[in-house]
Amino acid sequence: MSIETNLSGYFHSDYTSRQKTIIDVTGQKTTEGVIPPVQSTVRDARELQSTEDDLKADSQSRFFAKHGFVLLAHESQVKNWDSGAFGQSDTIQVGNRDVGLPTGENEIEKYYMREVEDLIRTVLLPGRNLWINQPNMVLRRGANTAHPYYGFGVHNDYGVTADDFESNTEAFGTPEQAQQWREQYENDDVRAFMIINFWRPVHMSSPVEHMPLAVLDAHSVDPSDLVLSGLEGFTLTGKVSTQLSLRHNTTQAWYYYPRMTVNEVMALKLFHIDKDNSNLPFGACYHSAVENPLAHQGAEERQSCEHRVSVFVLRD
Repeated sequence: MSIETNLSGYFHSDYTSRQKTIIDVTGQKTTEGVIPPVQSTVRDARELQSTEDDLKADSQSRFFAKHGFVLLAHESQVKNWDSGAFGQSDTIQVGNRDVGLPTGENEIEKYYMREVEDLIRTVLLPGRNLWINQPNMVLRRGANTAHPYYGFGVHNDYGVTADDFESNTEAFGTPEQAQQWREQYENDDVRAFMIINFWRPVHMSSPVEHMPLAVLDAHSVDPSDLVLSGLEGFTLTGKVSTQLSLRHNTTQAWYYYPRMTVNEVMALKLFHIDKDNSNLPFGACYHSAVENPLAHQGAEERQSCEHRVSVFVLRD
């Protein structure tokens, strides 16, 4: 079922900039070009996926390639998603800030990494020669987590080029990590690279009604509407990130999966570059948490996690 809701963070349809647009997350500086929230139709992605399902083995893979997202049935062996969550207990120093690390048995490392790799190799990118790199942790969202807020505002967490990704890696990590990624990508055996985010509800007794995640059909994005931007005051290093904002366009098609359960996971493609295809269509997935006008009064607050995975596509 479709919903009518507001999407914030859009830029004006005629906004242009010759340099990266800086967004101050503290709100102390106004971002030029941002317009008030836009009332938008967010369509039923279950209906879309069902309509395009031809029951062939690669149906989900093709849907993912076309739209930038796909819903997968997946019952995980993980019972305690906080056992491998950023920011839950012990801390390490990054820059001038503390970053939490989990203690005890990490069920993400024990179960989820293997499960995710299997989904990538058998469902999303079957038959490809891949090198997959995963963190052994997830980012949790919801009350009483290290990240109790939801990601409101139309955005994509990465840029569009290898230089953008390298810059963003340094902003969130170290120069050495950024250089290591670049060397891996420039390896002659590597053809392409992508980031896939696995987003799912966790520790919930009811399907998600509160603050579902809306995703933008990559097929509906005009590349001329991309706005290269960066968040100031957001990274642990203090450096400005590199990501994408978006100009508003009425042709953009937003979707959400109504009433997602803990036995489902949504895969979102957040970044994709290909050395052999300089004309690769834009295929990354903008997204935003949204208010759900169909949510029942007293609906269970959303608890969720996301797990971002680096995938190097190797030459055959």
